[in-house]
Amino acid sequence: MAHQEFTSKLHEEVICPICIDILQYPATIDCGHNFCLSCITQSGEAADSVLKCPLCNKIVRRDTITPNWLLVNLVEKIQAKDPSEMKPETEELRCLRHGEKCHYFCEIDGKFLCMVCRESKDHKTHNATLIEEAAQSYQGRIQSQIEVLQQKEREIIQTKAQGEHRINVSMAQVELEKQKVITAFRQLRQVLKEEKSFLLSRINWLGQEISKGEKFYVISTETQLNYLRKLKDSLTSRQCLPPGQLSEGFRFLNPTPVSMDLEKKLSDVKSRHDSLTESLKRFKGKEGAVTNSVHLPLGDSSSITLRKWNYPLTLDAASAHPDLIISQDLKTVTLKPVLQSVCAEPTDPERFYPFRCVLGLPGLSSGCQTWEAELQGPAGGGCVVGVASELVPRKGMLQIEPLSGFWALRIAGSECQALTAAGTREDLSVCPRKVGVRVNHECGEVVFYDATTSNHLYTFHASFPGQIFPFFRLLFPGTQITLSP
Repeated sequence: MAHQEFTSKLHEEVICPICIDILQYPATIDCGHNFCLSCITQSGEAADSVLKCPLCNKIVRRDTITPNWLLVNLVEKIQAKDPSEMKPETEELRCLRHGEKCHYFCEIDGKFLCMVCRESKDHKTHNATLIEEAAQSYQGRIQSQIEVLQQKEREIIQTKAQGEHRINVSMAQVELEKQKVITAFRQLRQVLKEEKSFLLSRINWLGQEISKGEKFYVISTETQLNYLRKLKDSLTSRQCLPPGQLSEGFRFLNPTPVSMDLEKKLSDVKSRHDSLTESLKRFKGKEGAVTNSVHLPLGDSSSITLRKWNYPLTLDAASAHPDLIISQDLKTVTLKPVLQSVCAEPTDPERFYPFRCVLGLPGLSSGCQTWEAELQGPAGGGCVVGVASELVPRKGMLQIEPLSGFWALRIAGSECQALTAAGTREDLSVCPRKVGVRVNHECGEVVFYDATTSNHLYTFHASFPGQIFPFFRLLFPGTQITLSP
């Protein structure tokens, strides 16, 4: 063993520092360091008479490079040795207790055993196998783990690809909606620009017409005044004439300062401007979906439409009872046709239980919100629709009344009732299949109307304790509610 270590160290001493290989034609320079003759000769610029030692940076002359015949002989002897002698011998596993070579592996204790250990009472009853066989077994286990990890890696890569695809699709949708908004407002600006140009041109024309009328009015009245003065002077000079010669008729022309036609056109322009201004005041540019339109008159028979924006209503899946099925676009909720006899209470505190309820998003803490809900299902379905305070409980019994933070209607079969107080319902004359809800947070109003006929159904008046949310409770299996917008 010591011989092999000596041989290995000796081998390291005859390595060229430049090419990191055994010295070929060893040469020594003035500083005493040894290199391959070709390596040190090619070092530096060939035209220079001096060079730097790669190890100590000492300046030496090229003509002082001399062969080292002692190293030549040493290298030849080292290269003549058996290559196997240059490699360190693999250390054998030996038993620390008995000094014998270990041939076995105890799977129970996880230890290497010699022959003596294997036959001892500590391991005689254990399952001991040859080290080579145990190694193969562990190689197989390792390979199995590698395959499992590879499968996990493939699954993660696939999941990552799917996630990136969904992100790309969502970003594309965002960009599309962005372009729609930009296009809509570009068109709106163009319409308003044209309307501004039209109104200004009409007003300028009216100003010119009125100016012309002013000139005509001034000239005509001045002419009549001059004629009247002359006539007065003539009559004054005739006061001494007989009565029969005194009479002379005078007809006063009464010109109109501004013609009725111009006044009507000026009134039309003013009315048109006032209507446009009032409509723009009502126009609120909020992000969301279009709920209704404001028409701006542009003349006798034309108009433009300014859209009023509102937040799009969606269902809050996190609040839904487990028996409710929420559509992918979060616009439709359905109560399962077949309900489980026993439904485990969800651990999520946001979910309603045991009442089959769900909230809508976004909540409202100021301003107004309008939305509509269409009811479908067997025998028309059954539901409770309205708004709920953010403070209402999600678990246990719900007392759906204004004092508990609910302002809602109950629609079932041919009946529509306003839930006004605990156990009290006010019957309504109409039972709509599509009901609209308009909430004014500042005024404290919740107005229900028939979305098909726009007829008023019922109005709650309240002082809302903070944020409120659209609220739905589905009563019968198979009942379905679809929201718009």
